Amino acid sequence: MRSADACYDVHGNVLGYIAEEERGLFGTLARQAFRTHRGFRSVIMDANGTPILWVGAVQSSEFRTEIHRPFSWINSRLFVQRKLSEINETTGEEESSLVNLGVARQEWHPWRRKYHLFLGQPEQGEFRQFAQIDSGFLAWDFFLQNEGDVNIGSIRKGWTGLGREFFTDTSQYTIRFTPDPQAPSTPVSEDGTPILPQVFQPLSLEERALVLALSVSVDFDYFSRHSEGTGLGLPFLWIFASAE
Repeated sequence: MRSADACYDVHGNVLGYIAEEERGLFGTLARQAFRTHRGFRSVIMDANGTPILWVGAVQSSEFRTEIHRPFSWINSRLFVQRKLSEINETTGEEESSLVNLGVARQEWHPWRRKYHLFLGQPEQGEFRQFAQIDSGFLAWDFFLQNEGDVNIGSIRKGWTGLGREFFTDTSQYTIRFTPDPQAPSTPVSEDGTPILPQVFQPLSLEERALVLALSVSVDFDYFSRHSEGTGLGLPFLWIFASAE
């Protein structure tokens, strides 16, 4: 397991880590040859470094959240998967399988930065799109809009300093799981105060996992210089603007 990238809340408390899984010699060669086009698999862990486990409805089973981004030349895809472990009643041995929670797909555009986020398995016709991103030229802010073009969250890259931005892969992202007052679609009052929706559908745990994973893909697609070194690049910092 490579070095982990940290996730913090707005008070600076560590919430967890995202760590890329080692893939041996082939993974090392792929990292050098394909750079940001390479595929990778990562694990989300809690503040103690333990993989997050989700208790499912299947007896004697556990779920671990993983991020899987396949190799791509142009449009990236990123999957959030559950690792389901069950005890085979016949052999008594543990058996594991991966189930897709959702997928984030990049849409090519000559200058805009666009993504579509789905829950389920689009390849099997079992999916529901819950958000899309359509950001402008060289954008650093990625606002998630639902089917009614209402903002439901955001991923925003922060400035880390001239030296770090130009000579390293150090990055900092702020993630909101609630409507962002600075989203272009957010209405404002006469005095310029953002008017946030009084009632909105909170993002589910699966949707939040996909938004978190998408921040990794955003960095790979638009901001990472080499995508080598420790972790998913050099150290990342995710700050969650909303813990609700």
